[in-house]
Amino acid sequence: MNITKSDILAEIKFIDHGFFDRTGGKNIGKFESLNVGINRGDENVLENRKNIANQFGVSLSDLVILNQKHSDIVHVITEKNLEQYKFKDVDQALKNEGDAIITNLKNLLIGVNTADCAPILLCDKDLQYIAAIHAGWRGSNGKIIENTVEKMKDLGCKNIAAAIGPCLQKRYFEVKNDIISQMDRRYISFIGEKTLFDMQLQVLEKLIKSGVKSVSKLNIDTFSNDNYFSYRKLGENCGLQFSGIIIKE
Repeated sequence: MNITKSDILAEIKFIDHGFFDRTGGKNIGKFESLNVGINRGDENVLENRKNIANQFGVSLSDLVILNQKHSDIVHVITEKNLEQYKFKDVDQALKNEGDAIITNLKNLLIGVNTADCAPILLCDKDLQYIAAIHAGWRGSNGKIIENTVEKMKDLGCKNIAAAIGPCLQKRYFEVKNDIISQMDRRYISFIGEKTLFDMQLQVLEKLIKSGVKSVSKLNIDTFSNDNYFSYRKLGENCGLQFSGIIIKE
């Protein structure tokens, strides 16, 4: 498994985190090889998820990924509602719909699936809260980032660091007229006959505007790098890679 880390988050000693690529898994064919999307018709997904969880010293039941819907919904996981999120089977996991997770529980690995969308991992250095956000162009133009940071602030967080993982970069993010009207034009560029969207910059500026103290970005493009799944390159039935964060015991 190939795991990339953020320098900002790596400095925080009570957490572990990682942005995985698509290599080092059990799958073959179009899902080769570390696909973690359980709604893709891929029988090796749970084995891949189990092996990722083991990388962080936990079991499959302690790995939480929501059924992502490009929504503005944020889940806060506590001791009281933990049982709802601990993985039991695919049907149970798909019931938890949303695009961001916040928790302060130890040994609970939270994360997101992506294949061009931006994975964002956050941590409050003082209160020891962590979060994971899935932000595609809908989420980036919506409120998923603001909602997550606001909920962290409601929990008392004031010293939040964030890292933006591998995603579709501006030079390959061509958009059509039917969705331009839904986007913030500050992040739209017209290059020749192409209309390009800078999702990564929008995510970065939204995090800062929301009050995140420090932000890093990996600048890894999922379209041009064959080590990553890319919806734009491979189509809607491609696999999904994992990004996650955990508070260590």
